[in-house]
Amino acid sequence: MATILLIDDDEDLRGLTADLLELHGHEVRVCSNGVEGLHALDEQFPQLVITDVEMPALDGPAMVQRMFVDNVGRENIPVLIVSGAEGVSKIAAAVGTPYFLAKPFPGRQLLQLVDRALVEAVPPRPPGPAPSSSSSTT
Repeated sequence: MATILLIDDDEDLRGLTADLLELHGHEVRVCSNGVEGLHALDEQFPQLVITDVEMPALDGPAMVQRMFVDNVGRENIPVLIVSGAEGVSKIAAAVGTPYFLAKPFPGRQLLQLVDRALVEAVPPRPPGPAPSSSSSTT
């Protein structure tokens, strides 16, 4: 079905989530932090990134920010934020993604959101000032 990059520092949850996604036909690559996630993106662009928020080395939101800065094309990959942190919806809004789940989550809910993200394919768009549309004339 789809190639998914799963980034989570919780080994047990990462394994269970990967198993669930693979049982539903997805190819899943796993990483334990944002630095590993960026390296995995260098190797192959997935159709979806699922990332935890709080991780060592580089957290999820910082990794998504680097996706915008480091490499053309990464910014077009949809991102699903999963977190046990309070206010996951606010974190997702700051990242600019409509896809988020609070941990713990039911497997069915994850699969429904993954399917939605893959169909809609809305990449993150962090809020901020709109680019200037003015042009100079000479």
